[in-house]
Amino acid sequence: MHSLAEDEATWNFRGMTSVISHTAKQQLFLDALLSEEAMGDLRAAMRMAGYSDSTKIAHTARELHKEIKEATETLLAMYAPKAAYALTSLLDNPDALNARHIISASKEILDRTGFGVKSQLDVEVNAPTAMFIMPPKQTQ
Repeated sequence: MHSLAEDEATWNFRGMTSVISHTAKQQLFLDALLSEEAMGDLRAAMRMAGYSDSTKIAHTARELHKEIKEATETLLAMYAPKAAYALTSLLDNPDALNARHIISASKEILDRTGFGVKSQLDVEVNAPTAMFIMPPKQTQ
């Protein structure tokens, strides 16, 4: 078991957030959220940060929703290379155990981090060009 201090190098969100200042307890919560102890469990991260059990999860989540979203995106981005490697390793060993589950999980992670299938949309507009013919200008 390791401490929050050991995780700080990996899960330090202090530099990632905007100019918003957080309380020490909020910062501990953000640091704990993706630790191996909490593993994304908001209540566990709140306990690790020193919140009481009577503090509502929704209240903390509402206050820190942007930072929680950012932490989640960071976690998925950290697993994107592993997902890509898992997919490519299945090319060498297509009979691997749980290959369908590996493909499905890897695809979801890659899709959610922007590395999924890219679609291109071609738009062709066939609108007629309007032309007005005016009568000749009369001079007096």
